[in-house]
Amino acid sequence: MTARVLLGLVLGAALAGGALAPLTAQRVPGVADLVVVNGTILTMDRADTRAQALAIRDGRIVEVGSNDVVRAWAGPSTRVVDARGRTVIPGLIDSHVHALGAAPVEAVRPFRTLASVGELQEWLRDEARRSPGPGWIWSPRVYPTRLKEGRFPTRAELDAAVPDRPAVADGAYAFVLNSAALRAAGITADAPDPVGAQIVRDSRGEPTGLLRNARAALARYLPAPTAGLPLEQIEALHRVYLESGITSVVERGASVDGYRAYEALKASGRLHVRATVTLMLPAGIQAADAVRVIEALPLKPGQGDERLKVGPLKLTVDGGILLGTSFMREPYGPQSRALYGVQGDRYRGFLSVPPEVIHAVMAAGHARGWQMSAHVTGDAGVDVVLDAFEAAQRAHPRPDARHTLIHAYFPTPEVARRTAALGVLVDTQPAWFYKDADALIAALGAPRLERFIGVKTWRDAGVRVALNTDHMFGADRDTAMNPFNPFLTIATAVTRRTESGRVLGPSEAVTRLEALRMMTIDAAAMSFDEANRGSIEVGKLGDVAILSDDLIACPEDRIRHIRSDVTIVGGIVVR
Repeated sequence: MTARVLLGLVLGAALAGGALAPLTAQRVPGVADLVVVNGTILTMDRADTRAQALAIRDGRIVEVGSNDVVRAWAGPSTRVVDARGRTVIPGLIDSHVHALGAAPVEAVRPFRTLASVGELQEWLRDEARRSPGPGWIWSPRVYPTRLKEGRFPTRAELDAAVPDRPAVADGAYAFVLNSAALRAAGITADAPDPVGAQIVRDSRGEPTGLLRNARAALARYLPAPTAGLPLEQIEALHRVYLESGITSVVERGASVDGYRAYEALKASGRLHVRATVTLMLPAGIQAADAVRVIEALPLKPGQGDERLKVGPLKLTVDGGILLGTSFMREPYGPQSRALYGVQGDRYRGFLSVPPEVIHAVMAAGHARGWQMSAHVTGDAGVDVVLDAFEAAQRAHPRPDARHTLIHAYFPTPEVARRTAALGVLVDTQPAWFYKDADALIAALGAPRLERFIGVKTWRDAGVRVALNTDHMFGADRDTAMNPFNPFLTIATAVTRRTESGRVLGPSEAVTRLEALRMMTIDAAAMSFDEANRGSIEVGKLGDVAILSDDLIACPEDRIRHIRSDVTIVGGIVVR
């Protein structure tokens, strides 16, 4: 039996068992396709082992150890990468991106960050000139936390920019409409609130132009999607991910057509990252329709392979804390009025779908073998989702379902313990803390901000957490609306430092290795892939990144500037 055949049998047996068997005794030196030597390798295995070198053959790691041991795998055809003492880590996993949303925008008109009401008005005027006619104008995504004025734009300010056709400041979970848009949508003083949404009104009952959680109600006025998805732009965006050391992504809210776009990339040899695709359940789904909608899906749980597979189903449960639409246990309070336009001291946000729908959807998906995930930002919303997960598990016991809270920004030790007991995972975004905590503290108060994106609270309770970026607009890792620089994510989790340099909630800080773990092996676990990726161990996929700086020892203020000098996917250097 040849060495190559024997090694293949060993790897196959290890992987078939669902865990990686140690290959120390069975290793048969041969010729590797690629070796990395002279590195400081952070393997991220259970013991946090360090090593100097690794070897990859047929896309998988066949050796990890000293330079001498690994050099035995090098032959005339082996590519040798000299790390020159640099830090080597497992390929990073961004477990929450929206490349399918970002790519079409970049293909038509590159995303522009608008930093003030004046810039928003300028953009709207320019768009009216660029695209004349009666159609609606939708701004790029804007959040009041990111505007210089620290508030939503007003209807009058939009009217001043575009007086004669419908225009909208788009915040995803809150919108401001100008007068023409209110008229066109039939939103008058007599109009009832849409289901799961709110029309904000002044003291006379007239709509102010601010609508909360109303995307479904405005769906007919949204820009028509372009025919097909721009595969070249998606591929280009994936290459930018690779440049940052990201070798795997979870597309976090796709249609079936979106999954087909990924299939087309793969079929044409243009899917350069590994991808798991989350399927978004339709807005407005009813409890009575949950089983029918889920059973009608043409895709099955986990369908696919190590390059592309189907991930969980996703339901949007509440809004966003940047817009004041998260469903919170306690009222937002009078100090939140300036930022959010909140009226009344009892306002605490609301669910965008009724609890009975949440329960029905989670039960239907769980019973049919799906991993379920919920966009839920507020602490009261988390309570409802955990109730639904618990009820689904009680009705149909299923080991290790790994249902997931997406965002879940305000954990308490009590909720974290409940989440851990249910085996539920958390997907959360430190970059939101970096970009928005300075504005949020005035609106929400210091006690809430102390636990905002409280990663340590989750981890201390035993919850597996994946750190990620929620990238959705822009193609530059540092200037995108949600920066997808993974080292900014790590730096923020480590320092709890905002964009202004302020430190909030230092007790929620984690170590550098813990932060890295949440973007490697723990992120892999979120998509049931920890036996295949997320650490540098024999038998796992050969996905690694060689960094520009020492992640463990460099100054804290240097972490966010780290780059991937070399990115390797399946033993192939892709950067």
